[in-house]
Amino acid sequence: MTQDNTQELFKQGMQLLAASTTIITSEHDGARAGMAATAVTSLAADPPSLLICTNRTARTFDYIMGSNKFAVNVVPDSLTDVVGAFSSKEDKEKQFQMAGTWERSAGGLPILKEAVASFECTVSEWTDAHTHRVFFGLVDAVHLNPQASALIYAQRGFYKLAPVAA
Repeated sequence: MTQDNTQELFKQGMQLLAASTTIITSEHDGARAGMAATAVTSLAADPPSLLICTNRTARTFDYIMGSNKFAVNVVPDSLTDVVGAFSSKEDKEKQFQMAGTWERSAGGLPILKEAVASFECTVSEWTDAHTHRVFFGLVDAVHLNPQASALIYAQRGFYKLAPVAA
């Protein structure tokens, strides 16, 4: 098996791994940035913490490094356009105007008002892995919207959650 073949099979296999769709946001020096991501996971409940993975060339990367803070906004299934906006190459500020209702949290981070959940985090540490940086975030605040349902990304498409029949 060639390296190219392994990389292609890896990409195909990862497309089968379903995940909640999130928008990672940060603010630094009065400017804000965000990016769509599925590379988010819980780390521990004590203390509440999670981790995110970002490409070091992503526009949001410098904002996280500059502020040492980030928010993870779990996108509701009613707002697929938010993912499109934050996957685009549009101007960073224009992305926030394209979709969703954004507000500045008490902690100074951009929060999606309609999010299923938003987690405000302070970076506790980070490590580099290949082209990416893994940020470990201590959760400072959590905002919940229990009436909303998360948008799931898998097999190169978006899905809504539905209960599995018993």
